[in-house]
Amino acid sequence: MNKRGFTLIELLIVIVILGILSMAILSAINPLEQIRKATDSGKRADSAELLNALERYYTTFQKYPWTTAPNGTLVDGATWLAELVSKAEVKVEFTTHKNLASLYATQDAQSLVHVCFVPESASFKALANKDVKGGTGTTHICIPE
Repeated sequence: MNKRGFTLIELLIVIVILGILSMAILSAINPLEQIRKATDSGKRADSAELLNALERYYTTFQKYPWTTAPNGTLVDGATWLAELVSKAEVKVEFTTHKNLASLYATQDAQSLVHVCFVPESASFKALANKDVKGGTGTTHICIPE
């Protein structure tokens, strides 16, 4: 008998092994988690850029571009973001970033400004050590820490 090819059983075994390996690789990589990490990295970059713009504004004008409510939260974010644009602290294009809607700027009792966001990825959630006001908590990542 002349054997030139693979039997059906051999092919099925190879297909099953490849399927198991691909499932193991996909579960290790977790593409959704990678997308969430990329989103969180973008939020962190936008937070740092916004904080730098706020600090530059403060250095120039000796005040921040907002009014502060009694509990320390900032009011009227659209107005002070427009103020940063008008003073060329950020480019107009920055206001179109999709991450801006998920950033929170706050000034704590020591007048330290934080730009915070709620992380989506598990790895960033593990790093969350602030609350929305920049105080100690477990829900937000704030720049500066």
